[in-house]
Amino acid sequence: MNVVAFPKPVGALAGDWRPDELRQLIDALSAHARANGATVYWDVGTTECGDPQFYLLGPPPHFECLLCCSRVEARYILEDGAGGVLAEETTLGEAIARAFRALRPSRGAVLSRMFLLLAAFRITVEQKLEPMLAESTDWLTRFAPQLAALA
Repeated sequence: MNVVAFPKPVGALAGDWRPDELRQLIDALSAHARANGATVYWDVGTTECGDPQFYLLGPPPHFECLLCCSRVEARYILEDGAGGVLAEETTLGEAIARAFRALRPSRGAVLSRMFLLLAAFRITVEQKLEPMLAESTDWLTRFAPQLAALA
């Protein structure tokens, strides 16, 4: 199958973002990514009504959308990758600050992962180690009853 890529109109190359807005988005997210040892992938587009959108994308090969920032009239709307609205701000700086908070893992997420790890460890001990210890005490009572009294 051959795919023909038609050239985009000149105004659509930056998704109709002003150059200062686009530079601010790219610089801020690049600095955040470098601090976390990641690479920034991004793209621009427009809504159905022609409003500009900026997409922060995940790593290759899937490049799934992590965040989307849209400018609708004088407001900046920040959405997560599933389309849920995270914030509506009047300045781009506030929207970028909200984006950083959305990208940072929440404390609740870290605690829930730790709880799941602890539960998995407990289940492993109950299912794997306790039967082995029970078998070893059976062996001790058979072959060395004097040592079984110590265990």
